[in-house]
Amino acid sequence: MDTITPLTSIPSVSSSTSQSRGRSQEQQTPGQGQFLKALVLESKGNNRFVLDIGGTRQPVTSEAALSPGQTLRLQVVGTEPQIELKIVANPMHQLQGRSLTLLGKNIDLAGLFQALQQQTPPPLETVSPASRSILESFYSLQQNGIAGKDGGGILKQLVDNLGLNLEQLLARGDKNSAVLTLKAALLDIAHNFSTAGSIADTTNKMLTTLELFQLAQLQVASDTQLIFPLPLPFIQQGYLIIEQGDKDSKNNVANPESRFSLHLTVSDLGHLQIDFLRNMEGLFIRFRAGDQEKADFIEANSEALKEAISDVPLISLSFSGDAPDPIHDLVRHLVPAGNSMLDTRI
Repeated sequence: MDTITPLTSIPSVSSSTSQSRGRSQEQQTPGQGQFLKALVLESKGNNRFVLDIGGTRQPVTSEAALSPGQTLRLQVVGTEPQIELKIVANPMHQLQGRSLTLLGKNIDLAGLFQALQQQTPPPLETVSPASRSILESFYSLQQNGIAGKDGGGILKQLVDNLGLNLEQLLARGDKNSAVLTLKAALLDIAHNFSTAGSIADTTNKMLTTLELFQLAQLQVASDTQLIFPLPLPFIQQGYLIIEQGDKDSKNNVANPESRFSLHLTVSDLGHLQIDFLRNMEGLFIRFRAGDQEKADFIEANSEALKEAISDVPLISLSFSGDAPDPIHDLVRHLVPAGNSMLDTRI
């Protein structure tokens, strides 16, 4: 395992970005399992280097060969007596050989339950109690729907229970929380039913989708952007991007605004992108459909949406027919500019 050990006697790493962005320079000790980004500034020889970690210059030792200008993704694997960081493989390397067409399959447990019930006796009885509980709970949440006033809470529970932070929980030694995630339950089934045909196939596809979203989060990991999958049965594929902005900016305090966008593929309507902007003036919404005919259809049926928005002024509601494919749009986040895209052909 390639590790990096900071030489500074101060066991802390800045949680802010560079000073040029005017962010707070408060120091805090990163927790075990936390991911950090770094830039190699200098090579001092004798396995000594200088890194920029969160806007702070850190002299470090590393057995790995590092080059100035190289960007690194690091994970905290130890904090006592000083911070120890592991070099995490570049997400692009982890994606090699994977088919992004699998991302088109939503995280819907209905197919897995159907595959489990096709055998006699149903093998769900042999799954560990913890895995069975999380599977049944997650499936029940998916069937509740999110149209009511509790919809936001249900969606949050679904996303929180996916296990996108499974590895971080394990790195912190929090096994109790880790086993109560959907990813842990799916790994349990994948291990116990590796030769069970449709069960193994369905499970592995969902695991691949989860891992790709984990990689997407890691690739764009920053203080300003978050990506979450939308594990809802009626969505063929979909995710949410939240733009958090510069939280410490004085401008944002005086004129706060929030931006987020839904990237979806749904039956009948096809690709959809819905962009939201809320500021002091009110709410701006833009619908982008796969073509103009679908955009016109959505516009013709938008009165119910206008009536449902009552707590904030709806300033603008626009429609266009230029929605991108959600998978291709996610690849744009996964693949740095200038790099070749993965082969997504079927």
